[in-house]
Amino acid sequence: MRRFVFSLAIACTLLIPEFHAQNAPSAQRALQVCPPSTTLQELTKALDDAVSGPGNKDRACLRDLLLPEARLTPIRRAQDGAFGTRVLSVDDWINAVAQRGSTAFYERQVKVTTENYGHFAHLWSTYEIRDTPDGPASVTGINSVQAVNDGTRWRVLSVLWEPDTTAGPVPERYKP
Repeated sequence: MRRFVFSLAIACTLLIPEFHAQNAPSAQRALQVCPPSTTLQELTKALDDAVSGPGNKDRACLRDLLLPEARLTPIRRAQDGAFGTRVLSVDDWINAVAQRGSTAFYERQVKVTTENYGHFAHLWSTYEIRDTPDGPASVTGINSVQAVNDGTRWRVLSVLWEPDTTAGPVPERYKP
């Protein structure tokens, strides 16, 4: 009996890593298929890809691009007319967007200005939101993105944004 239990323990020890590899969480599997972010230009493109699409799509690539402690903060108008922020964690943003179900939106950065020093960067980017990938822009606005480079790739620490619906038209100097 001891020999059987010992053999079973050895078999489990050998099989568990293979089992975990086959059943890895989607975030780990997505690391292999997510767009690269080794440059700031790649990071911008990867962010567009990660936030765009149906509300209920798998957000593993988004989780990979953002640091776990990242904050996503829209500026919005309250019912009383005052302006304020809503600070969201990655999970908060994903849950809010998931409520859209299969309804999709597509974000595209159309002009990005970058300032960087050492291992951090600030991206000031004008974005457009579309209902279809090639449709007309329904919303424009500005993103303020803080990114950090770990020596291998860029990841996002925070995004603060405001749409033209609250700030007014995007100034000419920020248009492509």
